[in-house]
Amino acid sequence: MILNKKLCIVNLELKVGYMISEKIDCNVIHFYQKVVDKTALIRFTTDFILKIFALFYKKQHDGTMGQESDRIIKSIQAALFVKINQYVKDVQICPDNIIDIKFEKDNAIPIVSLHHDSQKSDVLIDILFKKISWEEINEFRVFMVRYLDYYLTKFHLSEFPGKSSINKVVTDLSYVVQELLQNANAYSYGHYDYELILRHSNDKFYITVSNFAEKDKAQMLINIVNEIKNCEDLNNLVLKYMKSDEKHLGIITSVYNYKISDYNVEYIDDKIIQTQFVMEY
Repeated sequence: MILNKKLCIVNLELKVGYMISEKIDCNVIHFYQKVVDKTALIRFTTDFILKIFALFYKKQHDGTMGQESDRIIKSIQAALFVKINQYVKDVQICPDNIIDIKFEKDNAIPIVSLHHDSQKSDVLIDILFKKISWEEINEFRVFMVRYLDYYLTKFHLSEFPGKSSINKVVTDLSYVVQELLQNANAYSYGHYDYELILRHSNDKFYITVSNFAEKDKAQMLINIVNEIKNCEDLNNLVLKYMKSDEKHLGIITSVYNYKISDYNVEYIDDKIIQTQFVMEY
C-alpha cells in the first residue's frame, strides 16, 4: 500500500530551468535530469534514488537503525527498484526526455515522473535543494560523476583524446559543483530552495547556482570573486584564505586548478545570489 500511495510515475510535459522563488513547498530535493537512455536511468538514476531514500528514512527515524529498520529499508528499496525498472522497460523515451524526482519532507518514498520534451535542450541537470547534509550532497556528487561519465562517453567520446580524459573532466567538474553547492547550502536562509542548473554545450559546462542570501553574505562572495579576478598571484591568495576565518578556498582553488574560463557572481533583486562558472575541456 505504501508504494501505491507515495510512488507516482507518470508522463507529462515540462520546460526545465525555473528560477527559485519564495514559494515554500515540502520538497527537500526536487530533481530534473536529462534521461539520456534507459541504461542511464536504471543503472545510475535509480541507484541515486534508492540511496537518497535510505538517508531520508534514517533521518526520519532519528538515526536509530536497528535490524528491523534495516530490513524495512532494504525491502522498500527492492520494491522501488522493481517498480521503476519495470516502468523504464515499458515506456518509450528519447534522450531529451526529463526524469522528475521529488523527495518530500514528510514522505520518504520519492515521487517520480517522466516528462516528454519535444525541444532539444542543453540542460543536463536542474536540481533544487533545501538545507541538506554533506551526505546528500556527496551522494549527488557520486551520481553526477557516474551519469556524466556515461553521457560524455556515449555522445561526445570523439571530442576527447581518450576515456581517461573524460574521467578527469568529470571529476574536476564534480569538485567545482560540490564547492558551489556547499557554499549555497551554508549561506541560504529560510526554507527556500537553492538551485543548481548544469548545462553542456560547445565543449563547455555551464554551472549556475542560485540561492537566497542576506546582503552581507552576497557582498562577501562578490568581493572574493572580484579579488580572484584582480589577483596576479593566486598562490598568495590561497595562502591568505588558508589563514582566514572566511573559508572560501573551494571557489579559489576551482579557478586555480581547473579550466574555468569565466566566473561571475550577481546579487539579484537584493535577495538572490547567482553564481555562474564556465568550465572548458
